[in-house]
Amino acid sequence: MPRGVRRFSLLSGVALCAVLGGPLALAQASDNTIKQTLNSFAPKIVKDENAVKKGLAGYPKGKVRPLTHALKHEVGDLHALKSQLSHESASSASGAKAKTDIIKGLGLIASAYGTLRKDVLAAHGGPVPAAKVNAAVSTDKKGRTKFLAGLKLLRG
Repeated sequence: MPRGVRRFSLLSGVALCAVLGGPLALAQASDNTIKQTLNSFAPKIVKDENAVKKGLAGYPKGKVRPLTHALKHEVGDLHALKSQLSHESASSASGAKAKTDIIKGLGLIASAYGTLRKDVLAAHGGPVPAAKVNAAVSTDKKGRTKFLAGLKLLRG
């Protein structure tokens, strides 16, 4: 497996597991619906991240399907979370900004995963070009920066 794919997995898995699995319930009483939605999706996202990690482990051995399936499932869950959040109302100005940042971040992360999935499929089990992996990692980092900024506002 190319080093960049491994780095992408590490960045995405660690950041999302640590952030979504964290104690959002301890935050202030405002914007509880947004926090509850994030908490309700956390186990699903963590499960998806673990499936992506397993898929990446099998990828250098020519097993493409588990990785592409995991990436597709992860993208679907990220879009579902994004969609659900977009229909919820914030109860404060910081909650509204947090929601916007989180939705933007989720979109960028989903885009990075979707692009990586397409690149893996195009490589037919071979290595994904480093430039494409680096582009996905860059998009992922931008998304995580937005996502984390939104979570920080919610915890405020």
